[in-house]
Amino acid sequence: MKKLLSNKQKAVLAQLAARAYKKLQAYGCPLPSLEEWRHDETWKATGHTESLTKAAQKDYTLIYNRFAAYLGYEAIRDNTYTEMDKALHILRDSMQRFETGPDYLAGVVRDQLHLPCTGKNVYDRLRKYAKPEHVRHLNYTVINRGRAAARKMADETGVETYEPHALPGTLPPGGLADHVGAVRVPRATPASEPKTARGWSGIVIEDEFPL
Repeated sequence: MKKLLSNKQKAVLAQLAARAYKKLQAYGCPLPSLEEWRHDETWKATGHTESLTKAAQKDYTLIYNRFAAYLGYEAIRDNTYTEMDKALHILRDSMQRFETGPDYLAGVVRDQLHLPCTGKNVYDRLRKYAKPEHVRHLNYTVINRGRAAARKMADETGVETYEPHALPGTLPPGGLADHVGAVRVPRATPASEPKTARGWSGIVIEDEFPL
């Protein structure tokens, strides 16, 4: 079921339409009544309804920008996320987290969805021809592949990593348990240890792990 415009959104559009109507009147343009003109413009903007009451959330930007153009206002961007937008956003996030290239994704898409694509146009092809559930399935594939690569690295090196792209040579002594990114997170030392002028002796660390 489509989500309709809120009362606030309808009020904003109605006020904008009234301003645009007055501006056109001031130029001497022959116009029907305000209500008739607004209905006509709303239909031209959406292509399926002339009523603000029946317009959906996805129509708001289209209607707003049509009235705004008459007033010389800057167009607004559509900030409403569709299910496909969300699915692709999560997929991109997983790709980045597991350092998986678009060429690998394109190969999976060709294999699983039989959709011709390359690393350069894979996201556009998914948006045009796939469904959100297809993209969600691709996300699971990317995550599973990343975790498998992490397990393989752990087996080969004997070093457990929190991040699949953390190379053994870059890991600090003791792994990543007390690190956030590349910044050392000091462990509190027991209260019985003497304090130094600069605080607990255990957290004065300089160039121990140069970046």
